[in-house]
Amino acid sequence: MKITSNNIASFLGSTLNGAVSTIERFAPLSAPLPRSVVFAKRYSDESVRALNSCNEVLAIVPRDFAGRLTCGYIVSDNPRLDYIRVLSHFFVQERPKGFIHPTAVVEQGASIGRDVYVGAGCYVSAQCVVGDGCVLHPHVVLDNRVVLGHHCEIKSGAVLGQEGFGFERDEEGEPVHFPHFGDVVVGNNVFIGSNTTVERATLGSTVIGDNVKIDDLVQIGHNSHIGEGSMVTVGAIVCGGAVLKPQSYLAPNVTVKEKVTIGYRGFAGIGAVVLKDVEDNTIVAGVPAKEINRNK
Repeated sequence: MKITSNNIASFLGSTLNGAVSTIERFAPLSAPLPRSVVFAKRYSDESVRALNSCNEVLAIVPRDFAGRLTCGYIVSDNPRLDYIRVLSHFFVQERPKGFIHPTAVVEQGASIGRDVYVGAGCYVSAQCVVGDGCVLHPHVVLDNRVVLGHHCEIKSGAVLGQEGFGFERDEEGEPVHFPHFGDVVVGNNVFIGSNTTVERATLGSTVIGDNVKIDDLVQIGHNSHIGEGSMVTVGAIVCGGAVLKPQSYLAPNVTVKEKVTIGYRGFAGIGAVVLKDVEDNTIVAGVPAKEINRNK
């Protein structure tokens, strides 16, 4: 399909400024290419020069670029977000729908929704439910009782639903494992990264809410609850029974102690070790984590 700068402006519900051009590719602001779409997050004279040096570029830019560009441009309140929307709509190639790779193992009894993609080497056990439009990249494991909502994406190597690390010492001091009988319940539009583990609950459920985004190499402990719209980035550890209320954010390598609650729109900075509850709209950092600011 031929894409024009007018098509993109119409898709964003915006006005195209400057000449109409054909758009064939995307490029970074540092190296704009002919017939490409680029974005600038903030104004600089250097960015203006870069954009004006290349013909047939479509730029998605903040308002203070207006009137300074010779290329086509669209003014946006959030250029990066609009650029993401453009790439997703015009350039991302969807995986085949309703496809289960021949090497995947989907046990009898598993419920697979419509338009689901199951990649090579995946394993889905008999008690699992996979909602409509989900994508399981190669070598994803859904074990025991895992329920995925609609339009979830699980990257390669992620393991959901296996037992966690729960032990009690006996009279001789030997660790005895606590059997896990619970499940993992994942909402709609959830993203889970590569080599991330989400443990099934001991009793009850480990819950991942709607629109949660979890990065690679994250550990979500048994009986944890990750609230709607939260983001958990690379290397974070959420210990058993911890709660992240909606819109929380964990920066890389954060550790949240078991049964600790991070409040609505709580934010834990890089490497923080969160040992006690965090109030709503609060930013914490450090070891142990302490309040440093409030979200506006």
